[in-house]
Amino acid sequence: MSLRIRWRWLLAIVAVAMSLAACGDDDSQAAKSTPAAIPDAAFTILAGSELKDLEGPIVDAAKAAGVEVKLSYAGTLDIVERINAGERFDAILPPNGAYPALALQAKPLARDKLFYSRIALGVKKAKAAQLGWNKRPPGWAEIAKAAGAGQLRYGMTNATSSNTGMSALFAVASALAGKTEDLGAQDVDEKTLKAFLSGQKLTAGSSGWLAEAYINDPSAIDAMVNYEAVILRANEKLPAADQLALIYPRDGMISADYPLMLLNAGKREAYTQLVATLKAAPFQRDALSAAFLRPANPEVAASKELPTTAVAELGFPNRLEVIDAVLGTYQSQWRKPATSIFVLDLSGSMQGKRLASMREALKLLSGADAATTASARYSAFQSRERVVLITFASQVSPPVWVRFEGDGIDAARTELRRLADAMVADGGTAIYSALAAAEDLARKEQQREPDRFVSIVLLTDGENNAGLKVHEFRDRYASGLPARIFPILFGEANASEMQEIAQLSGGREFDGRKLQLGQVFKEIRGYQ
Repeated sequence: MSLRIRWRWLLAIVAVAMSLAACGDDDSQAAKSTPAAIPDAAFTILAGSELKDLEGPIVDAAKAAGVEVKLSYAGTLDIVERINAGERFDAILPPNGAYPALALQAKPLARDKLFYSRIALGVKKAKAAQLGWNKRPPGWAEIAKAAGAGQLRYGMTNATSSNTGMSALFAVASALAGKTEDLGAQDVDEKTLKAFLSGQKLTAGSSGWLAEAYINDPSAIDAMVNYEAVILRANEKLPAADQLALIYPRDGMISADYPLMLLNAGKREAYTQLVATLKAAPFQRDALSAAFLRPANPEVAASKELPTTAVAELGFPNRLEVIDAVLGTYQSQWRKPATSIFVLDLSGSMQGKRLASMREALKLLSGADAATTASARYSAFQSRERVVLITFASQVSPPVWVRFEGDGIDAARTELRRLADAMVADGGTAIYSALAAAEDLARKEQQREPDRFVSIVLLTDGENNAGLKVHEFRDRYASGLPARIFPILFGEANASEMQEIAQLSGGREFDGRKLQLGQVFKEIRGYQ
């Protein structure tokens, strides 16, 4: 959490405890309550990942009111699927309540909007002036036209992994179709939507990482689709020339409404107390203002940094079959195609359960489990995607291509499963020689088709003991790495080296030491 948010919030802790008894809940679902201590176990919440910066203020406010809160984080689809799979949380706090309300098998017992954030197009001020958007906000068709003409390069999260990308996709589709809640897949203007998506030069599985990627390299893109709160927090870390102006397309956006949704009837008292605490004026005024989130309490003014102009609000689709059809088509037909390179350790230490886990993760991405959940379908390799397997032990094996194209998609899925089953572990660990082979292949792929997303996933369970050394790899690509690398921390792999490789390439590391590899592979798919 930033010092700015923490410092301002600490000043308000005492005020929360003193004022809570006088604060009412304006929603009918949560009654008035006093801050009596609740002796039960901690109140557990599964929340959207972009709220990590707000964890301290939430925990502190709850503690002052007598409620112990523990937060975990996931994307919107994962929140729903984890709850439907039986994971136990007392409540969820997704960025948008529309999808969970439709998709949860057991409907929430109560729902209270805590705060909200509009999704905006953040554009560099010079670019906004060049396009004339500083004088009059564009509609989505104008944004698509600029993107299609190569005049706008932007970053956006993957619509199947993150709420901002999903909400933006449905906002564009709804605006172009002239429809809101009754949108059908047949109403989508595919040509204009594809033009819009052609301008996407950076993808991500989370809104926070997207902002960090822009902060680390502002020259890569002109704009970013993200929460206004995340954009403003990013601006605090950027020089003036790279700061982003908030632009709200005049035909509308879909806001994040952040509802706290109660799942455990036995925790209703703690829920009521927590809602009253977080909707009280001290929290809404101080913690939310510092985080650039808009208060749900009408008596509290939003941060002065947030625009007060009216913005058209579009509705989220109200049918699961429409959501599924649009997201499935987005993955397979509309978004830019991808080449995903997997650099996989087959050294002797991978024998046994580790190799079996890697095989199952690859089979999951092949679509072996696609019928069970939405995220399994969306994370499976898609039409127009090229998958490259580079395995290594003491030596690096030649790359093996699996092309998910045309009528050969089912054959490609079968081939990938066959390759996974045929893998045998034995020998040393030539990590950096394998990574060099992957980066060289990535460069050729980008030169051949500049309009592809090309990324590298590295899975190793040990330290490098053959081939190139880490400093030799670093020196070889001193002028820049062609593709982002997403290392998975696994087994006894050198965590500091994996983190360094991720930072050098502009990627991020994932921790596979506590989670199942299949879950990690699915999460990485949001970045490919």
